[in-house]
Amino acid sequence: MKKVLIVMLLLLARTSAFATAQIPDHIMYQGETYSLFAEPLDSYLNRLTPGHHELFPSVCTACWRGYVASWEVRENFLYLSKIVEGTCSPDAHEIPLENIFPGQAAPVRANWYSGVLQIPQGKRLRYERRGYGAVYERVLLLTVKDGKIISEMTMDNTK
Repeated sequence: MKKVLIVMLLLLARTSAFATAQIPDHIMYQGETYSLFAEPLDSYLNRLTPGHHELFPSVCTACWRGYVASWEVRENFLYLSKIVEGTCSPDAHEIPLENIFPGQAAPVRANWYSGVLQIPQGKRLRYERRGYGAVYERVLLLTVKDGKIISEMTMDNTK
């Protein structure tokens, strides 16, 4: 019974973290910097260390993952260019990429990532206080396979 209670408390604590809007990663795409409503680094970190959140202890409910990453798309490939501590402070310390990618210089090509990157664009239409639930006029969807952008689609939320 005691174990069940502990598990339930842990699940509730984890769920409440998702109840706060999150500080997004950033992505440079076609010369513009946008927010990124996806976390491509997590798929790499999950392979490296399941339960990797201990690597980035978060002191901010708006950044439960403990870091904010900067990405860029160059020649149709996704690259990780920078990681900073997820402290909710504008002067957060940079985490050297070498700590996570030994022997690799920035930017690091994201060959590990396959999925869809959501890039909100335009005016925010609705604010949500959980995760990346805010709705924007448009969302650019980049489909990525093994780090390569294979398709692009824009979703219009104004209709």
